[in-house]
Amino acid sequence: MSEYDPKQRALEKAASRRRDEDALRSGQVSREDLQRINGGHGLFRNSTLVRRPKKES
Repeated sequence: MSEYDPKQRALEKAASRRRDEDALRSGQVSREDLQRINGGHGLFRNSTLVRRPKKES
């Protein structure tokens, strides 16, 4: 097992996004199919980001 390399991971994610965009543009996959493939399942579609202030120590 190799060490986690954040720079390498960022490159891998960018390449994956490019492949996804190409597949969408070419019609090989629908947006809904791509969300399902990537595990989104609309999980956060109606969610709201809540930011809480840091607690003072």
